[in-house]
Amino acid sequence: MSAPRCSRSLRTTDGYSGPSHASADEYERFVHSGLRGSRNWTPMLLQARAEFVAHYPSMTRWARRPLAERVGPTINARPAPAGTLVDPAGAMASFRARPYLFYLSLTGRLRLDWPWLFGAANLRILAIADGLDLPLRAQMAVLREQELGRGLSVLSVNKSLPWALPRLILHRADPDLTTLSLAEIDELRTAIRAVASLPEIEQLDLKVRMQSGFPKAWYSSVTQTGVALFHAGFIEALPLRKQPRPPAALSAVPAIEDAMQRYLRELAVRRAHGTVTQARSALLRLAAWHAETRPEQTSLAGLDRPALLEFLAWLPHQRKWKHPEQPLSAVYRDHVIGHIARFFRHAAINEWPHMPTKPPLTSSDVPRQVERVPRFIPVEQLDPLMDGIRALADPLQRTALLVARWSGARSGEIRKLELDCLDTYPDGTHRLRLAVGKSAKERVVPIHPEAAEAVRDLAARRRAQTDQPLFDQRLGRTVRYLFLRNGRLASPDYLFKVGLTEICRALGLVDDDGKALIHPHRFRHTMGTQLGERGAKIQTIMKVLGHRSAGMSMTYTSLSDPVVLADYQAVLAPGAVLAGPQAEAIRNGDLTAEAVNWLSTNFYKTELELGRCLRLPQEGPCECDLYLTCSKFVTTPDYTPRLQTRLRTEQQLICDAENRGWDREAERHRRTARRIQELLDELDTC
Repeated sequence: MSAPRCSRSLRTTDGYSGPSHASADEYERFVHSGLRGSRNWTPMLLQARAEFVAHYPSMTRWARRPLAERVGPTINARPAPAGTLVDPAGAMASFRARPYLFYLSLTGRLRLDWPWLFGAANLRILAIADGLDLPLRAQMAVLREQELGRGLSVLSVNKSLPWALPRLILHRADPDLTTLSLAEIDELRTAIRAVASLPEIEQLDLKVRMQSGFPKAWYSSVTQTGVALFHAGFIEALPLRKQPRPPAALSAVPAIEDAMQRYLRELAVRRAHGTVTQARSALLRLAAWHAETRPEQTSLAGLDRPALLEFLAWLPHQRKWKHPEQPLSAVYRDHVIGHIARFFRHAAINEWPHMPTKPPLTSSDVPRQVERVPRFIPVEQLDPLMDGIRALADPLQRTALLVARWSGARSGEIRKLELDCLDTYPDGTHRLRLAVGKSAKERVVPIHPEAAEAVRDLAARRRAQTDQPLFDQRLGRTVRYLFLRNGRLASPDYLFKVGLTEICRALGLVDDDGKALIHPHRFRHTMGTQLGERGAKIQTIMKVLGHRSAGMSMTYTSLSDPVVLADYQAVLAPGAVLAGPQAEAIRNGDLTAEAVNWLSTNFYKTELELGRCLRLPQEGPCECDLYLTCSKFVTTPDYTPRLQTRLRTEQQLICDAENRGWDREAERHRRTARRIQELLDELDTC
């Protein structure tokens, strides 16, 4: 059902020329024929108008009176400050004449200012609108039902719409909701943020809680009303959660500020908003370092490589902006260095003025990132986690986490799933079309029936809701999203972090600080690990996880390589059959914990032709000419065929050396052959 549209506006705001009265006859006809009130109410309304006009024959004069007088004796009005001439009789007349003021505004004769609208606590305009045959009550009822259908609470809807809509209408002096604009929503939100500095506002005692210097409850009501108006088709775009503020200057030096802002503008054309935000943070660090160490320089042109190396040495000693007690993380520092290197390279390539002609930093200056092993979720933790996810009451959180578990998708790809994202392969297997994410491309992955059922149920619920599609900046088109909450795309924290943290706390999966040990991305690691353990091809892992290179997917196959596991067990597991100088130390358990830890982590690096060398890094490079006699050498029955082949080769080389008269060469091969035979005999007797 669409919201009823206003068929007419008694006077458009385009022709508004200032406040003016309605004639006594006009208002009396309205009160007698339009209003359906009690017999006592009619004479009271007429008397209130007569008193008001007697005090203020000119509406312009009333508009110039002190705010406290115009608002009247309400709970919001303070005693008049010294020097302020407030007429008590006029204040009472203003208070009693509010229905008349509403009539003037709804008929286009009076635009009420924001301070008055904030001071007047209750704005009951629906009875006046009904008397004027305006569809405002029906429109508000439809907006309310649509908001409730999108999952908002009754309390939230009953607070936001009645507070915001009357103020928007009375300020513009036009009740036609079809002519409302996003700019008017933002104007009211701006007035709320600046409420403490509005003219004469000190005359009021606003009974509202201030947060960050302004009443956030009012701000939220207006924002949510804007969301309702957008989804009903009244305004052209969805209000932003927070109004954008002009960004602070990066540097006090004009040439440096110009270069940095130019880079951010050009970067915004080809990169996502998050990348631009990271680049801005990096440039702020560079500007702070430059102001601290080179305050006399008026540009960045004098910076060379030694200077930038000083910056790299300065960076690890800095602290976080919002948490000065915490140092910068290694990952953040790497991002800063990368962005700064790209900034100078971009400026040099494009020959910007007041910048170095050659890039002082290169990609090689960016520290090599640690390649961490994916942290999959162990089975003993995964099973109770899944039980907790299935028990979540919120269908958005439950569906998002089930999809994360069974698809291996990133949280950003799940969050932006479209309403029609689910279908099937020709054989009936469910598949999910994931949204554009980090890899900048859509992809289709198979999905477990449990997750598919959750997506199907949520999609059915969403199709029953009335909402407008939202514009997707990356796709360049409007989209009906699956995960819509309160009329907006649900936040990542709400979809993934809130529910998962609650489950982890219930299961005791928290660290000493009470933080959850399981984060949503570990479901992705778990999916990749399980694919690798069950023998999935590299190409399959790449497609399921959306990797751009085979090297990223090989992390999972190497983590679960059955050959490496078998070899490790053959050498280091209890009861292994071994031969060689190091075999006795392994059997007796003489290896140190440090040695066992290194060998467990780097076992694949120890393989030689006929066995393995268990020499540790701290022992230095092997000084033996023949690893067969090395004290760190060990071999297993798996290498028996290779040992036998090598023995036959050595015997052939002995014969060849003897025929050629090379006695020393023949003796060398005989020693090798004897050593190989000793290893074979040792393996046979184990």
